[in-house]
Amino acid sequence: MPRNRSVGHLLTRAFGAVVGLIVATGGAEATALTLQHRVVKQLSEYVQPLELANAELRTTLGDAQRGLRGYLLTGDGQLLDSYYAARTAYEQSGRELSDLAHSDERVSVDEQLDRADEWWRLAEQQRLAPPRSAAAAAYVNQGKPLFQAFQAENEKLDASLATRAADLQRRSSRLSEVTVAVVVALTVLAAVVALGAAGLTARRITRPLARVGAVIGRRRAGELEARADPERGPTEIRAVALAINEMAEEHERIRRAEDDIARLRGEVRALGYRIRAHLKVEDAVREAIEGAAATVGADHVLLRLAPGQTDVPAVVSLRDEHAGGVLAGLTESDVTWLRTGDVWTSGDPGPAAETGALAAFPGPVLTVAVSGGEELLGALTLIRDAGAAWNPVEVRLTEVIANDLGRAVHLARLYEREQQLVARLRDLDTAKTDFMSTVSHELRTPLTSIAGYVELLLDAEAGELDPPQRKMLDVIARNTRRLRELIEDMLTLSKIESGSFRTARSPVDLVALTDHALAAVAPAAAKAGVTLCREVDAALELTADNEQLDRVLMNLLSNAVKFTPSGGTVTVSARREGDEVHLAVADTGMGIPPTEQQQLFARFFRASNAIHQAIPGTGLGLAIVRTIVDNHHGRIAVDSAEGEGTTVRIELPLR
Repeated sequence: MPRNRSVGHLLTRAFGAVVGLIVATGGAEATALTLQHRVVKQLSEYVQPLELANAELRTTLGDAQRGLRGYLLTGDGQLLDSYYAARTAYEQSGRELSDLAHSDERVSVDEQLDRADEWWRLAEQQRLAPPRSAAAAAYVNQGKPLFQAFQAENEKLDASLATRAADLQRRSSRLSEVTVAVVVALTVLAAVVALGAAGLTARRITRPLARVGAVIGRRRAGELEARADPERGPTEIRAVALAINEMAEEHERIRRAEDDIARLRGEVRALGYRIRAHLKVEDAVREAIEGAAATVGADHVLLRLAPGQTDVPAVVSLRDEHAGGVLAGLTESDVTWLRTGDVWTSGDPGPAAETGALAAFPGPVLTVAVSGGEELLGALTLIRDAGAAWNPVEVRLTEVIANDLGRAVHLARLYEREQQLVARLRDLDTAKTDFMSTVSHELRTPLTSIAGYVELLLDAEAGELDPPQRKMLDVIARNTRRLRELIEDMLTLSKIESGSFRTARSPVDLVALTDHALAAVAPAAAKAGVTLCREVDAALELTADNEQLDRVLMNLLSNAVKFTPSGGTVTVSARREGDEVHLAVADTGMGIPPTEQQQLFARFFRASNAIHQAIPGTGLGLAIVRTIVDNHHGRIAVDSAEGEGTTVRIELPLR
């Protein structure tokens, strides 16, 4: 077979015969069906209806004869009714038989109807004769041969129609047998030809295709060196094999290029990590310049900073070629013509100073903007002495390096500014702490003197006091106590911030400590009209700092009494649960707004409703309580509803 045969030619030649046989089979079947239809149509639309009409006519005359004879012999008038009915039916039956008859049966039908008409004429004379009379009997004998003549003609037509129907059925049967034989023969022949076409297809088309498919499967399984044979098979299959080989070569080339790109991207990613790892701008710039030259492949690298960038020198190059070297002319070109995200390559339009300075370099040039956010920091220029132009991958990788450099410069500047700010804040914090500690200590001594002299005056050591004087001294004493509490809180806060706040642990009787705290706030509670309640287990002891726990209870109880209106209740509860002590101080006071509860333990924080009602306080109590609880490895939580009250819960370990 010629090697240039195509798949279409092979398939057309192989399956043309099969299609022709199928068409021939269909034609034979169609012809047989048409002839069969004609036979069936003649039987169903002519012969059988004519037989039925002939039988109907015979039945009608038979009914008329029996009715008339019975009447004449018996005189029964009801028998005459069947005669009349048959008379009426005869007209319709005769007309129907005459309409159905064609030329072949027309003579027989007309003869039969003539005999029937003769009998009907005689029958009318018989009907008029008296029943059971001699005339009636004579008519009966006279009409018998006429009826027999009609019956003979009827049977003759019936026999002729039966013969014709049998002949049509034999023709239909023979036609069916011939059709079946022809269809079977054509089908067998078509099967033989189809098997031959299948063999031809398998040998000339399928097997070469299978070999090509096997090559594709091997490549899918990882055998990338597998190739198809472009010299075997029809034209189309050889073209497919050649295309597969070309695609394999192209895929191999793309895979090598992708491997190179992946390697370069990995190197650029690692370079980005190194650039951003530097906390000094100079180190980040030097890392970027050296890394760009090694990774992307550049003979010269120059970084020019935009005006106003004072952290590093305005120009930095790979080997300091900008200082009197080959890059000296390029350093005089301003970079402000670039915008954030701009990329410029050889041949693109640019400033005259830029293009003029680069004219001395025969190789390709690439300039990428270096940005920090929306700010242009400078321009990174890469130059090759010779070689191919910068491809899109190299341009993109250089952009990544420039972006990493921009972020590194930005972060390094932020870090340096942050370090400066942290140093200043530390100095301010140290000065604030020293100031608070000094002021607190300096205020304690005069406050102690003021409190002592007020107490002496109230005890009448300097003479009796009238009521107005005593009232003024009470105000002084109350404000002195408030100022002393504020100083104590500030000293405690100063110790916490300086790290000198220590916890001295020892066995603490929580029952006695609770009673002492309740006794201390009882006068203030009585004056405010607040009821104090105690719900403490009989024996509770834990290892803790006695003074700090007393401070916790005093702060919580003082707050509860202070923020609870007259008629309210403050309840202290303490119980043991497992290896912990659960302590709670609950009040029925004003509560805390829900949006402010997250800030309760912040220093100097006060709820807005307390400020609006001018309730005094410093906002340090709960911050100190939180610190003490944390030092005891405990937990503290607050549940509050505005207008309903507040509950502070503390959980402390026994040991």
